[in-house]
Amino acid sequence: MVACLAFDAALEAGCSRSRHPRVAAFAPEPIPAGFVERTGAGWRIAVPSNWKETAQKGPTAWAVAAPQQVDDLRANASVLVEPFADESFDYARANEAALRREPRATVESTREDVIDGDPTLFIESRWAPAPPSTVEYRTMQSALAARGQGYVVTCSVASSAFERYRSTCESIVRSLAVER
Repeated sequence: MVACLAFDAALEAGCSRSRHPRVAAFAPEPIPAGFVERTGAGWRIAVPSNWKETAQKGPTAWAVAAPQQVDDLRANASVLVEPFADESFDYARANEAALRREPRATVESTREDVIDGDPTLFIESRWAPAPPSTVEYRTMQSALAARGQGYVVTCSVASSAFERYRSTCESIVRSLAVER
């Protein structure tokens, strides 16, 4: 990147002007035991093999849920797809800002990370129940952008069970990959 900045005028066409460049040496983690890969238009993800597809609500492109309930809520994962023309990091920041404006959500932690070679954010939030539900839940999510599309992967679990599902959710969120 330093070379790109130093020779920007002479090599403008050859240098990437990305504020958050892809990590060229990125190697994806292997799919965890007991997980299977699922794909959709422009994306792929790994989820536990016993989680079943569910009906999508709103803009969600795809969703799965765990077979067992905890506090009347099944752990679940979803992929949302929407138009977005900038970089993954910018899309993740936009999603974080939207979460912070959501009255039912409290962003508990945000950390920079790399998923599918792109710098992005890992965001954990706590959600108040949406009536008629009385179950508070937590989410772990991240976002990537490529080819004019934004992709958000979210893992949701009843708050009382979140720590038991933390490693599962982290594996799901980390597995997101998009077509370049």
